[in-house]
Amino acid sequence: MRERVLEAIYKKIEETPNDMHLQKQTILINKCNISTIHSFCLEVIKNNFYELDISHNFRIGDTTEIELMKQEVLEDLFEEFYLNEDKDFLNLLDTYTNYRGDENLKALILNIYKYIQSFPFPEEDLKEMVERFNLSEKINEDFSKTIWGRIILNDLKETIEENIKKLEIARSELKKEFTLDKYVEIISNDMDMLESILNNMDSWEKIYNLSSSLKFETWKTDKKTDCITKENARSIRDKVKKDIKDKLITINSYDANTDIYEMYPILNNLKNIILEFSNVYRSKKREKNIIDFNDIEHLALQLLLKKEENRKLYSNRGS
Repeated sequence: MRERVLEAIYKKIEETPNDMHLQKQTILINKCNISTIHSFCLEVIKNNFYELDISHNFRIGDTTEIELMKQEVLEDLFEEFYLNEDKDFLNLLDTYTNYRGDENLKALILNIYKYIQSFPFPEEDLKEMVERFNLSEKINEDFSKTIWGRIILNDLKETIEENIKKLEIARSELKKEFTLDKYVEIISNDMDMLESILNNMDSWEKIYNLSSSLKFETWKTDKKTDCITKENARSIRDKVKKDIKDKLITINSYDANTDIYEMYPILNNLKNIILEFSNVYRSKKREKNIIDFNDIEHLALQLLLKKEENRKLYSNRGS
């Protein structure tokens, strides 16, 4: 890695041979601590272990050992839930499993746990993500104000814009044939109709009402005007109609908000199990004096930045 950095510096020096700063770097690079991100994080942890809840002689668990430990922790948790006849757990079983067993729920828990490890603060970020489904006080608000509404409307917007361009191409070709004026008018009406949807993207209810009333004009049959240009335009229009109809809003704000909110109790139960799994797994690692690769990054982050400073930094990057 050091050689690759040095090679890049030499290339820059060839471009600007009088750059004294670059020339100085060729000397200083021998004193630099250049490593992979995990090596760097490990160095930070080893030099500051006393500020963490770990021993100085910790080791990194190998992949097989770590996976077996996760499975053992999960098996123990499930056994405890079964013995206690935990209602929240049983509800999750009804939601995510079938008569063949509980493997689907176990896999889901491990997959979500693995996914959230890519976040700076996995457990807190998981809580925040689940709370987004808590729309108890927002049931009557316009669904466009939610993250899901914004995503769906943005997707619809991109689809409409793309298909308006396709219709514009078809209309341009039709205009070249003076006998196809009525088809030019049909395409123009289609474009105006789609533009009206684009102009109301600030409201889910407006889009829902427009979607409910959306109707494409019938493509007129006239053998006297049959030609390749007309047939190509019809083909393009048929594909546009399908694209648009597949993305139209078919549910009002109240029902959309309700559908999201009804998922909240289930996801909250799932979150609680994942957090419990995370706590027990952390304790097991501490007992065996090991850490995994995700711990390397999170422990180093814990040392390098204060929590609130890190969250502010992360939030600013996200915005």
